[in-house]
Amino acid sequence: MADPLATLARLRRLEVAQARKQLAERNVALAAAEARHDEACAAPGREGAHADAAVPADYAAWVPRALAERERAARAAQHSANLAQMARDALALHRTAERQVELLREQQAAAAALKTRRRQQALLDEFGSRR
Repeated sequence: MADPLATLARLRRLEVAQARKQLAERNVALAAAEARHDEACAAPGREGAHADAAVPADYAAWVPRALAERERAARAAQHSANLAQMARDALALHRTAERQVELLREQQAAAAALKTRRRQQALLDEFGSRR
């Protein structure tokens, strides 16, 4: 019969591995969202510097779209940051659960070792009393 704690430990290791993978994916998405936000923040300054004085209407029409894009990028970056934080929290919870199973297994092993030592001592005491 399989050891239930060994099975649970294997499950916890898989959960931690999955949580780490998800955190890595969330961090990649966060970096991309932050890069998009940085680009959106820098665009009005670049476009303003390159705007032709002869066509200010084009720049004036472009600015609201650029500001809206900057706002969308900021919201997307915040959303990605929230998802990354949730992934970090999930990883912490899974690691805690994994550690609890490890502690249970250590306690179980210690109890088994104590039981073995007591049994051996009882045999020694019995053998000594027969002499």
